[in-house]
Amino acid sequence: MKEPWPRLKLCPCKPLKQASNSESLMKKLTAGLLAIAMVLLTGCLVTSVYPFYNDKDVRFEPALVGTWTNITQADEHWSFARSGTNMYQLAYSSEGKTAVMESRFFKLQEESFLDLFTTELKDDVEPPPIPSHFLLRVLQTSPTLKMAPLNYDWLVETLAKKPKALRHHIIAMGNKPEDQRLVLTADTPELQSFVIKNLKTEDAWKAPFELKKVP
Repeated sequence: MKEPWPRLKLCPCKPLKQASNSESLMKKLTAGLLAIAMVLLTGCLVTSVYPFYNDKDVRFEPALVGTWTNITQADEHWSFARSGTNMYQLAYSSEGKTAVMESRFFKLQEESFLDLFTTELKDDVEPPPIPSHFLLRVLQTSPTLKMAPLNYDWLVETLAKKPKALRHHIIAMGNKPEDQRLVLTADTPELQSFVIKNLKTEDAWKAPFELKKVP
């Protein structure tokens, strides 16, 4: 059976043309991705340097608060706790590993999303890594929580054909040509424009995964 999303893994992509960004940026992005990969396991996720939301888009959704379990992966848990006015602290655990992230629920054209922001990065990593944002489309919050991530493979193919469609950077995660990772470097307005444009693009979104709330 195909895993819907979690066991979050930072997957290599097909060989692409390197963007003309600085070597320093590449090293920082690489360090950040490798640090995240230590705690987030399988499932390809699109990563972004900038958030997918503006402050005006953010809402607080009370239904999210609590602990959830993946209906197909009993050892996978998501715990949302309110943190401040419109933010959640998310503790994601799977196979004995736990990652803590900031999470914000926001709206774009009446569609709901979650922006997950990595906060657990080791102090001894040099150069200091750039934290990453992940996007989940929220399809429903009751009776179960159903979400779908951007399709990483679709994004890679789309930007290979139209590199100027969305600003990005290709970083090497290994010594082989195929060991490359696409990271979005577009700012928030450009990210939102791209997401809105592809809300109805079926291939742009992976199959949703579903969580049930723990009583």
